[in-house]
Amino acid sequence: MSKIHNHAKQNPTKIPNHKQKFNKTKQILPLSTQSSNPHLINQKIHSLEAIINDIEASKENGIKINDPKIFASLLENCFKLCATHLVTRIHNIIPEKLLYINIGIVSKLLRLYSKNGNLEEAHRLFDKMLKRNESAFSWNSLISGYADNGLYEDALALYFQMTEEDVEPDGYTFPRVLKACGGVGLIHVGEEIHRHAIRFGFGNDVCVQNALVDMYSKCGDIEKAWKIFNQIDHKDLVSWNSMLRGFVRHQLIEEAIDVFRGMLYHGHEPDAVSLSTVLTGLSSSCVQPEIHGWVLRRGVERNLSIANSLIVYYSKQCELEKLRWLFNNMSQRDIVSWNSIISAHSKQIEALEYFESMLSSDVSPDKITFVSLLSACARMGMVKEGQSLFTMMRDRYRIDPVMEHYACLVNLYARVGFVEEALEIIDGMEFDAGPTVWGPLLYGCFLHGNVDIAEIACENLFELEPDNEQNFELLMKVYHNAGRLEDVKKVRLMMVERGLD
Repeated sequence: MSKIHNHAKQNPTKIPNHKQKFNKTKQILPLSTQSSNPHLINQKIHSLEAIINDIEASKENGIKINDPKIFASLLENCFKLCATHLVTRIHNIIPEKLLYINIGIVSKLLRLYSKNGNLEEAHRLFDKMLKRNESAFSWNSLISGYADNGLYEDALALYFQMTEEDVEPDGYTFPRVLKACGGVGLIHVGEEIHRHAIRFGFGNDVCVQNALVDMYSKCGDIEKAWKIFNQIDHKDLVSWNSMLRGFVRHQLIEEAIDVFRGMLYHGHEPDAVSLSTVLTGLSSSCVQPEIHGWVLRRGVERNLSIANSLIVYYSKQCELEKLRWLFNNMSQRDIVSWNSIISAHSKQIEALEYFESMLSSDVSPDKITFVSLLSACARMGMVKEGQSLFTMMRDRYRIDPVMEHYACLVNLYARVGFVEEALEIIDGMEFDAGPTVWGPLLYGCFLHGNVDIAEIACENLFELEPDNEQNFELLMKVYHNAGRLEDVKKVRLMMVERGLD
């Protein structure tokens, strides 16, 4: 890191020495009192749902609505309110003819499906678009969807397809593609994208530069990340956060502290990203209590995102007493606040009690909420409550279950001995079960001595995780407990043949 320190001496960006006290920034960093009001957002979402209900009713009564401005407005508001769970309902009320002749509407719909994680439907719309090459908007939306869902190779493949079809990328394209490069750690691809950004005139775009800092850091070249950071003329909060995360990722603690102090010195108010990075990444540092106290003094009562950063930190550290105190003293609570308090109590009955309070506060649960709740039910063997929550998630909140939900539900049934019912749940899934679903079923079979279903679970696990020794060992224990010693020998021989013994 000597090169980084040398570069810092030559760089005009002033970063105070890390031995300075944080409270010296008090005069130059007033925290904003503005924050999003979760109750107001929920009211707007309910209003949006009411409009959708009216249009659905009109459609059922044979009344045709063909005004593209109505649907464009619905889609835009759905996106701004992050109400992505409504995308399918909006899609169903848009006349099909209008959908495919109006590039603006289909692009907005594609963006929502991508944000919602329904990439199959997003790509289906994308493939049917007649004028998708007129701008980078639809390409950016789908690339972003792939990158945000961890499908980095697909995001990169789509970008290179975009260039092959002579669609000119814009300032929104490169940050999304660079995120994908960082996700797969392919620095040579990242360098190529960097050259493309310069060639198209975005080399000095702050959003692209921020993405470059993040990409080079994730790909292992922290010195290149630092060099680009120092080339940013007008650093914004994302710039500082990207560099801060980079140093924390590389365990360069003093440099991370310097960047955090530099952020304060230059008048940037830390957000939830900054503070969660500092609180978790520098948790072993001697300055961590000082940072912690600074957060409490400066913003916990006035800024929801700052309070949430502490809520998430306490939850991950299982500091329940501090967590409850902070939660009880928050003037506002949003879905992040509630999910954190519920997750922290996912081994206790209090998780369900907090959920009841959440519903009373008019905050709607999301997918993460139900993962924590179902996990709590599984740990406590509460089958009736778990099934009720799963049904509520699908029917009342129209949340489609994902792999984690099914993993929790199967774990719940299998642990209490309902392994046949657990297998029925798997058979009824809308998609193929993964190891996180078959694994709990196998463990339930071990606990309750069900050899037949254990063999079914292992048949799938051996295909999905051919190198996972634990699955073989657990099956041997099932056979051993059943007195089937010859089958134990067969499984051990199978392990030897696969090089696992």
